[in-house]
Amino acid sequence: MNKETMQKYLDRCSKCGGCMAVCPLYGETHVEPLVARGKLFLISNYLEGNLDLSCKMKELMSLCLLCKACTVQCPNSIPVDELVLSIRQEIAHEKGISFVKKNVFQHLLQNNGRLTTAAKCAYLYQQSGLQWLVRKSRLLELGGGDLGKKENLLPKMAKVPFRAQVPHLLPAANPRVKVAYYTGCLTNYVFPETGHAVLKVLKNHPLDIVIPDQWCCGIPALASGDEESAVKLAQKNIEAFQKAGVDVIITDCASCGSMLREYAELVGTPQARAFSEKVVDFSELLDDVVDFQPGEKEVNHIVTYHDPCHLRRGQGVKEAPRRLIKAVPGVTFREMKEADRCCGAAGSFNLTYYELASKVGHRKAQNINDTGAQTVVTGCPSCITQIDHMLKRENLPVQVMHLAELLSMTY
Repeated sequence: MNKETMQKYLDRCSKCGGCMAVCPLYGETHVEPLVARGKLFLISNYLEGNLDLSCKMKELMSLCLLCKACTVQCPNSIPVDELVLSIRQEIAHEKGISFVKKNVFQHLLQNNGRLTTAAKCAYLYQQSGLQWLVRKSRLLELGGGDLGKKENLLPKMAKVPFRAQVPHLLPAANPRVKVAYYTGCLTNYVFPETGHAVLKVLKNHPLDIVIPDQWCCGIPALASGDEESAVKLAQKNIEAFQKAGVDVIITDCASCGSMLREYAELVGTPQARAFSEKVVDFSELLDDVVDFQPGEKEVNHIVTYHDPCHLRRGQGVKEAPRRLIKAVPGVTFREMKEADRCCGAAGSFNLTYYELASKVGHRKAQNINDTGAQTVVTGCPSCITQIDHMLKRENLPVQVMHLAELLSMTY
């Protein structure tokens, strides 16, 4: 977003404070620079030359979940998340990004071989006894801060990546649609059970399924201001999926889906627009495209549902997951309070600001518990990691699963 466009949006702000009612961070801190109104004030002063892109400015712009709640709430339709991303890009361009992030975005995420090796190392760390030893010795506590608590957020890594466990083509006898499955990094390296559940459900419908070569969607890089790396990853994915020649591209990750749909604007080519127009969430495919047919097995669970920010507000998908849950034989569905309020994950936000993310997550955990549900279902692996961590931290006996896992239990 250029500065002229930014200023046009900034001039719309009436300083009404409506964003304060929906901002999860302001709700926990009551600190003005953390809410949209405060951020817009800071951005406006920067554009007017009254503020520099200082370390403090960088920190305040990083203190945003990009959950889009304020954007939806704003009576003047100001895309606050896009403005924050634009400033992050300005900061990255002027100040650069950290050595660690630069290597992750430019050398790890753009090379599947290296990423797989890193995931394997994390798996060995967990399985070799080294993780137990590190935790037992309290070495992480000597590092200061919340390092020990953050390490507990590390999910159990898969021994073998999901895409290495399954064929690249799963044909149907009489297919109606040819679907490409974008698995994302978390399903591939952390939650292969989600991937297998997706395939189990899809194979019970008349679909040809293709799993092309693919790379990170680019959202971690874009959220940190590294637009160049995000564009390179987008171009790799567009080229790979274009070769697959499919009708629809699905993903089981709300964040990935939102990012894939933004390729049209991010890359700006006809190929990028054609790619983005094919992207739908897993729940949309079943609800809108192929007419979901559950199996006959009853799933006698009391279930509630958490709306991922990037699915509800990022892609406008609200009712499809709920209709699918209610279609499961035996399920009792209970809507939770503030179902679409951010859980605090926000990519790596919960790692960078663990305690603040935990305060946001505590509210989510309590809302889940208040429903009396045995199971909370969602459509984002990142949300699953955060919610599961918060429920365990508060000793609440509720299991977390992906929507695809619940649906697959009916077959």
